[in-house]
Amino acid sequence: MSQLARDIIEAGVTLVIAAAFVIGVRIVLAMLADRFDQKNSSLTGDLLRAMRLPASIIILLAGVYVALLQVDRVADYIVKYSSLFDAVTAVVVLVAITSIINLAMQWYIGSGTDKKSQLSMFRKLAVLIVWLIGAVQILSMMGVKVTALVASLGIAGLAVGLALQDTVANLFAGFYLVVDRTVRMGDYIKLDSGQEGFVETVGWRNTQIRLGSNNLALVPNAKLIQSVITNMTLPNPTLSVYTYAGVSYTSDLEQVEKIAIEVANEVLRAFPGGDMTFAPVLRFKEFADTGVTFVVIFRAIEVDAQYVLQHEYIKALHKAFKQENIEISMPARKLN
Repeated sequence: MSQLARDIIEAGVTLVIAAAFVIGVRIVLAMLADRFDQKNSSLTGDLLRAMRLPASIIILLAGVYVALLQVDRVADYIVKYSSLFDAVTAVVVLVAITSIINLAMQWYIGSGTDKKSQLSMFRKLAVLIVWLIGAVQILSMMGVKVTALVASLGIAGLAVGLALQDTVANLFAGFYLVVDRTVRMGDYIKLDSGQEGFVETVGWRNTQIRLGSNNLALVPNAKLIQSVITNMTLPNPTLSVYTYAGVSYTSDLEQVEKIAIEVANEVLRAFPGGDMTFAPVLRFKEFADTGVTFVVIFRAIEVDAQYVLQHEYIKALHKAFKQENIEISMPARKLN
């Protein structure tokens, strides 16, 4: 038997051993993942399952590398270009780390956290940093002078940063919004420009706000942090609903207050979205030109509910005042 044939047989045996080892590792990781699932540790189980493919690829790469080293005719080339195997292995490791980051973030979001937009941005940042560091290491493995390259990238980055000042400003403004948590995904906000709606996402460049018309307003982050923002969701989503009205001077104010409160309670009981823990109140405001004005205050448990409740309350109050012959004030002018 020739030397080449013996080398090929030895290489084949090495590959078989590597394949058997891959099968064994996958079985062990699957068993461990199932065991952690039984212990209500789903994150650990998912991570173990995600590691099966990267581990299999790394073991197979190592097996191929060792097998080729056993063939004398190609061993020198394998040693010469071994950095390619290192680079491929590094890429596989980077993919595995990215999977770990994504799984960890998805698990944390799924556990009921209210930091979805914050975690989304930090996940992207973490993945970017991992790949930047990994790219530098891979280039270093392949013999590229990383120091000169990093210096060149630094100069280029400075030039790009000056050219993209607005984009960079929006990026850092987005980080400020995420860290400060003044605006979060799902919050209902009102800007000093008059626009209001639910925050869909806080992105790298802009914040998406879903308006009442179901359109999206894309507000640059830098402009958003310079605006006066009223967050209707903080410190809690419950908010007060104010209904203003007025009655004539001939009205019995005690009766007006009694009817207005009774109607408010009836509306809160009849329609969803009312805060039943807060008792409606009426406050007379002033002796106006057309009559005595007042405001009725009750609470809704969320922003969307306030409009329906106010709509129904105005109808019910108008009907009740009409039945009791209470005159609602209107503009009038007296000529002498």
